[in-house]
Formats: sequence, structure tokens, C-alpha cells
Amino acid sequence: MPMTNESDRRDLEKAKDDTNPFGRAAYRRSWKFRHWAIAIAMATILLLGSILIFRPAFPGRAIAMNPVTAPKSIDHKKSPAAFKDRLAAQLQVNEIIVNETGARQAKKMLLELFRKIQETSSLDIRDWDFSNLTVKQNEALREKARRGDKACADFLALSSRYHSLKNRISDLEKRLGQPRVVVSGDTHFQIAYDFLSARTGKSTAEAQRILQDTQFQDPLLPGFKVWNFWLPDGFCTFVTQGSAPLTPAETARQAKETALVRLNSLFYISGSVTGLHERKTLISGFLKSTRLAEISPGQFRLSIDLRSQQHIRVQAAALQLKKVSALTIFPREFNAGKDYAVRLGPRGNWIQVTILKKRIFRGQRIVIAVE
Repeated sequence: MPMTNESDRRDLEKAKDDTNPFGRAAYRRSWKFRHWAIAIAMATILLLGSILIFRPAFPGRAIAMNPVTAPKSIDHKKSPAAFKDRLAAQLQVNEIIVNETGARQAKKMLLELFRKIQETSSLDIRDWDFSNLTVKQNEALREKARRGDKACADFLALSSRYHSLKNRISDLEKRLGQPRVVVSGDTHFQIAYDFLSARTGKSTAEAQRILQDTQFQDPLLPGFKVWNFWLPDGFCTFVTQGSAPLTPAETARQAKETALVRLNSLFYISGSVTGLHERKTLISGFLKSTRLAEISPGQFRLSIDLRSQQHIRVQAAALQLKKVSALTIFPREFNAGKDYAVRLGPRGNWIQVTILKKRIFRGQRIVIAVE
């Protein structure tokens, strides 16, 4: 029994001895070292992982690139687009168009109110620029409005709305970028082609291929603004009114109506046989019948729209004739009595052509030679 106690005592002494490599204190130091080593390793792993994950976001790492000389393979990255696609651009352009229409209507109403103030008020406003009044001029109108002048009150309210619309247009245009302002002689195709070749580096063949699927605004009026974009979903181009007197839509409608009128019109020149020969509109020679000379289309300045008209009346006095008795239509392919009818005035003071077959006269040019 004493031996056992002595052995236990020796074991206890060994455990308390810090110099003993097999003691409990040494064991505790070993575990403490392991904990620190594991903590340091985990921190190192977390740090390296963070660097790898967030490396693209660190500033100064991307290589600067000239947007003009950048390779075509990354063409869509060279100049960050303001819009993600053409629909987003179209929506903003549409808002500009709506505001331009509202501003134009407001300006028209302002002009009417301005004229009314000029007629009914004691203010001398003849030299005022109604769309850009000075502070003093605005104050004079406010004073009139405070005294019950309805025209002045309406003018001030509408003027505020007009300038709000103009400011909104300006803000929207700044977001779109830099437009091409149309001057006389510009075409939409040429402006779009210049953009594709100069700004995006497209070859002639590639630019022409892209423009084959593009709708153009024709004609362009001086003052229009053309906006071109190269977006992730391709090329798009838009036209807004700018400082032009008409909107693009009104211009297109007007051009379409002009084309329809031209298509449905009969163009003509009228004159006495003698006068037409003197002007070399008609020519004849020895043993040759009278025929039309070569006449440029621009000389046919008179016309009737066959959709609503079918008569051409020629007055004798207009041709410096005392009276008229007959007429001939050139070219002679048209048949009197079948394609057209002739009616003579009771005193010979006029003669009239009535178109019987409008279909064959649409878009034609004729010369009416009166005898």
C-alpha cells in the first residue's frame, strides 16, 4: 500500500513539472499552439479568397482603350451605351417628341394671347419677344394680372408651362448625347452611314448591310435633330423636330400627300399653236406633222388633281386671242371624244377639256394647243 502511494506521488510530481515534456502543462501549451496555427491558416485562406473574388472591382486594373482604335471584336464595349436596347432609346425619344408637340402648341397659343394683350391692354408690347420676356416685362404682366386682366393671367400660366416643357426637352436631349443637326442637303441615309463608318468603324459593305434594314425619315428639314446609337441589339436612328417648323411625322405626311397628288395629277402646258411654235414646245418641218419637242418635266407647271377635278378651261384672252375655235392635245395618243371631250364657249371666249378616262391621264404630261 505505501508503495502504491509513493508511485502516485511521483506521477503527480511529474505532472506538475513544466519542464517535463510529458507533463500536463506541456500538453496544454501544445494545444494552445495548435489553436493559433489553425486561426492564422483560416485568416490567410479568407484573405486570399477575398482578393480573388473582388479583384475585378479594384480600380486601376483595367487597361485603358481608345474607343476609336479598339478592336471590332469588342466594339460593343468600347463606348458604354446610355441605353440597354433600342426600346429604351425609343421611349426617351418618344417623350421628347410628345414634349416638342406640347411646346409647339403652347407657343402657338402664347402668340394668340400676346396679340390679344396687344389689342386690349395699355401696355406697349410691340417690341417684346413673347417667348423670352425680361424680368421687368414679366413683372408688368403680373401687375396687370393682379388687377384682373385675364389675358395676362392666362399668358403667364401658359408661359410657365411652355418653359417647363422646353427645359424637360433639354434635359432629355442631354441624356441622349450629341445629335446631328440637319442642314440643307442632308439625307438621313448619309448621316447614318457617316455615324457607322466614323464612330463605330464599320466597313462600307457592313454599313450598307446594316442600313438595308433601317427605316429613314425623308425628307429631312433643316433644324431636325438626328440621333444615332450603336446598342447591344444593333444600330438604331431617330429624328426629332429640333428647330424645324414641322415635326418629322408632319413632314412625312406632307411628303406622302405630295406624292399622292403627283401620282393622281395631270400636268399640262396650254397655249396658242403659234405661241407654242415660237417657244419651240411644238416643232414641225417640211412634209412633217406637228409634234412635241423634248420638254423637261419642270416646264409643266400647271396641273389638276384627277381625284377631284376633270376639267381644264382655257380663256382666249389669256392667250391674247380674240376667240378660240378648236384645240389639239399632244401627244396625239389620246383620242378626242373617247378619252377626253372638248367644249367650246358660246362666244368662243373659252374652250374646255373634260377628262373622260382619268385612269389613262394620271401622272401624264400633255400640251394643249389652241387655235
